[in-house]
Amino acid sequence: MFSNFFQIFLIVSPVFLLIILGNFLRRISVPDLSFWEVNDKLCYWVLIPALLFHFISQINLSSEMLYTYAAIVFVGFFIAFSSTITLGKLLGYSPEVWTSILQGAMRQNAFIALAIAGSFYGAEGLKIASLFMFVYVPGINIIIITIMVMSLNQTGQKDSKKIFLNVFIEIFKNPFILAMIAGLLVALFSLENMSVIIHTTELLGSAALPIMLLTIGAKIKLRDLTLKIMPIIISNTLKLIILPIIVYFVASYFDLSQTEIVVAVIFSAVPTATMSYTLAKQFGADDQLMRGILTTQVVLSFITIPLILAFIA
Repeated sequence: MFSNFFQIFLIVSPVFLLIILGNFLRRISVPDLSFWEVNDKLCYWVLIPALLFHFISQINLSSEMLYTYAAIVFVGFFIAFSSTITLGKLLGYSPEVWTSILQGAMRQNAFIALAIAGSFYGAEGLKIASLFMFVYVPGINIIIITIMVMSLNQTGQKDSKKIFLNVFIEIFKNPFILAMIAGLLVALFSLENMSVIIHTTELLGSAALPIMLLTIGAKIKLRDLTLKIMPIIISNTLKLIILPIIVYFVASYFDLSQTEIVVAVIFSAVPTATMSYTLAKQFGADDQLMRGILTTQVVLSFITIPLILAFIA
């Protein structure tokens, strides 16, 4: 098992080395600090949407695949949500604390998942991970943001309705979702005359993951880390250990290939999304706790991801 762990660690280590490099470059201001802001927008609006469009547009979709992947995602979500609520009530946590634990336990940094899936299985891994992202991004965002609005409502019912409307508008203005919908239409209708766009998005997408990983690293600021030990332990245990194990057994129950099972586990085992901190701040959750969860998960996942994959791959 140890040799398997070491081999997998070597496979995934370039992903984490790019994250470390991004953090180092930001610390020494090379390039200029403003570069990372522009870089983040370039990835968000152009490169990652191009990557998602490229792979989803070439997937042979079936309703059975979508139902299976949705089941895997939402069974994992239900268990993580139930565990967070139960522990939050037992330990007397405020909504500000347990909603941050929930984000840490359930949201995924899909960019790290895409990069690791690509390291393992190349284009095939990226296709499967892109489909998981297609199922996951709209549904989980709607559910988590709705929970946060209901639990952290500080502005009254009238404003809450307005927030819900804005949430749905923003989700369906999201460039990732629009790119995935466009890719889905191409895949469903086999639009062969789209080959120029497909090849163009392939070129753009090839630049997406390394640049995004550098940007993720640049956003990590250890000096701002405030540790609240027990909430961080709960969130990290649920996210980095329990959720991947649950997803493995759920995925194994369905008639999936080994590649699809491993990619599903990779998708569940990566750290929480960097957007979690932004949402915590926006909706009034404990944003300092969220930063602590996010940072410690990135560090711990260097070990937990290879360890989990060593057991199943």
